[in-house]
Amino acid sequence: MKLRTSIASGLLVASMSLASSMAWAQPAQPTGADRNAAREFAMQGIAANNRQDWPVVLDRFTQAERRFHAPIHVRYIAIALERLTPPRLAEAAEAWRRLSAEVLAPDAPAPFVAAVEEARRELPRVEALLRASQATTTPTTMPVTTPVTTPVTTPVTTPVENTTSQTVSVQTPPPGNVTTRTVANPLRTVGFVVGGVGVAALIGGAITGVMAGSEFSDLEAVCPNRQCADAARLARRDDVDTLAGITNALLIGGGVLAATGVVLAIIGAPRTETVQVGFNGRDLLIGGRF
Repeated sequence: MKLRTSIASGLLVASMSLASSMAWAQPAQPTGADRNAAREFAMQGIAANNRQDWPVVLDRFTQAERRFHAPIHVRYIAIALERLTPPRLAEAAEAWRRLSAEVLAPDAPAPFVAAVEEARRELPRVEALLRASQATTTPTTMPVTTPVTTPVTTPVTTPVENTTSQTVSVQTPPPGNVTTRTVANPLRTVGFVVGGVGVAALIGGAITGVMAGSEFSDLEAVCPNRQCADAARLARRDDVDTLAGITNALLIGGGVLAATGVVLAIIGAPRTETVQVGFNGRDLLIGGRF
């Protein structure tokens, strides 16, 4: 869990740092202090999200969004609004709606792109939940027959009361709606990208390694024991050394990036969530499995 939190926090901070140089739509140009405060609130919000403390998640990401606009802030706000007790579905739908309409720059960070794509998938589901909750909370009309007292005259003129029974009609509430969704994790997309870069670096290192090996063999023929007699051969030896250094850098860096990509892809595996909305005649009932 600590590894997941630290990786997610690092990616969030990295994406916010990259976004600070782009033209995001926000009320005013944020200062350096605003960006630093937003990062701190966002990291606190991620920690609260991992322990499913939804009021704290909502508060921290709202504070972060006030200081610096980032699509991933709005994503966590929408999730927290839906999972509060009781859920604030109208506000959650509005947050997803605002995020789904966001227009990003072509070079926007991958977590921001993933947040907007998730909003466009989640908005119809939350709107359907909102409509269902509004329908089940509509007051039910219950006709009631008022007791009627009728005086009856008997031969002995004794008054007798005849009271009719009270009839109440109750409408059976509709069954609850069950919705199952698969929630994508932006970390998985980042993992694929990082892993792809690492594989490309490994391929490049293999190619330069073959080239360096061939050049080294030729150099040994003209410069035994790396002792070169003229300037041209010395320059050629330097080229071989440079090529060998590039090979090492590509192989080491590519291996690290590929391993990091695999870890991120595993951590960012999509999760399945089930949400049920029902009405027991008095209260709106919402449950879920995450």
